[in-house]
Amino acid sequence: MKLKDFYFADKHEAGSRMPILLPNGEDSGEWLQVRGPDCDASIEAGRAYTAAVRAVDASLEELEAACKAKDNYAEWNEKRNIQVESLNRELAVELVTGWSFDEEFSREGFAELLRQYRGLAPQVATFHTKIRDELNAK
Repeated sequence: MKLKDFYFADKHEAGSRMPILLPNGEDSGEWLQVRGPDCDASIEAGRAYTAAVRAVDASLEELEAACKAKDNYAEWNEKRNIQVESLNRELAVELVTGWSFDEEFSREGFAELLRQYRGLAPQVATFHTKIRDELNAK
């Protein structure tokens, strides 16, 4: 074997193709190039995402306690979900490096796609998490 055979960060930086599913679950035939979890950019983005989610949770502690007392978490869930949805889009912009569309890939274009197709950022997060979980299982 060669030393380069163990350069996993480079392989993860290149990423892999994630099929884009339509809202009904069908494969659209299009794909996104998503960084793997073991490259510097993904690790940094993941840490920033985790810290931001923790900050959201900390900011909602009083509301969470009030909801717990009422045994009704609807308001807490709504406020948290709105903030986490934005964080999911930010994470996806950091993880995706390309696509199969005719238009040239750009972070700005991808951010607009995420705004237009709200279900796409969770797809990216799920795909990325699945890859990380598969690595951890080995």
